Amino acid sequence: MLKTKELIPTTVTLGNMICGFISVLCVLNQKFEIAAWLIVAAMALDAFDGKLARIMNSTSRIGAQLDSMADLITFGIAPAVLIVKACSHLPHVILWGIGLFFLMCTAFRLARFNAQKDEGKDIPKHFFAGLPTTLSGGTVAQLIILNHFLRTSFGIDTVITLLPFITFLLGIVMVSKIPFFNITGKIGIQQGIPAMVLEFSAAILFFIITPQLALSTTLSCYLIICIMYGVIKGKQIRKGYSPQRSFS
Repeated sequence: MLKTKELIPTTVTLGNMICGFISVLCVLNQKFEIAAWLIVAAMALDAFDGKLARIMNSTSRIGAQLDSMADLITFGIAPAVLIVKACSHLPHVILWGIGLFFLMCTAFRLARFNAQKDEGKDIPKHFFAGLPTTLSGGTVAQLIILNHFLRTSFGIDTVITLLPFITFLLGIVMVSKIPFFNITGKIGIQQGIPAMVLEFSAAILFFIITPQLALSTTLSCYLIICIMYGVIKGKQIRKGYSPQRSFS
């Protein structure tokens, strides 16, 4: 039975799951951009549920397991179904294979995280081992959004052509041990209120002006920087690192 103080973070986690379910329904109804934005909305919810649980001192095993189940639906199943339906330029067998591969990598990534946490291994605060499932599914979503923007504005379909191959690479990076810098751990009161207000104000303005480009630019820059860092510094990171709960 959930305690009263556990209801708020649990409700946020369920919101993540609901976004994933509705996203799949939107895909089945050919509403690809709406499905992608729902995954993006779930990213925000996933970022907050763990933080709320820690702030309210209401972390629990049930919450952690529910979070993983929600992530599997929203950042595993929904993106996999999305690429299968949106990328009609490739044979169905190839798309099914890529979608299934992505889903299996997501499941393995979440299982590895849960196993490492249950075993009591030390979890670094500043790095993730491999690309977090949240960012992986979010990358697929933002590429769908970017493709819609480029197609309607300039008649360009390059992104959707490359998406299946990018999705395959995302699956590989998810289950790898490449260290990804936890930039969210550096954003907070400790860096100074003026700097934090300036950062958030600039980000909000960027998203208001061009939400499609803002999302794509932010995630793409993060992925490129982290992969470059992982190649250069990977040997210095201990084996067994795993992500924090909020980006499992």
